Amino acid sequence: MTLDTFRLLSPDVQLHWVFEKGTFLANRWEGAGGVNLYHLADEGRGLFVEVSIDEERGQAVVLLSFRSSVPLEDYAHGVRLPEV
Repeated sequence: MTLDTFRLLSPDVQLHWVFEKGTFLANRWEGAGGVNLYHLADEGRGLFVEVSIDEERGQAVVLLSFRSSVPLEDYAHGVRLPEV
């Protein structure tokens, strides 16, 4: 699925795609809550989706969908590579 196609989907369908077809990659803390990062594959390198919990509604929401590597910098602190 392309990023443009994903963004045309309703919020509920976006979440369905993320939870059914996405691969969980990492999480980070923002404010009082957590943000989970998922990857959705396609013919290219795929797209990334950030999901969080809306505390008022008590349900998951898509915060951001992107292809750029720039937003991934927020997750770099959690990456630990083994020593060679």
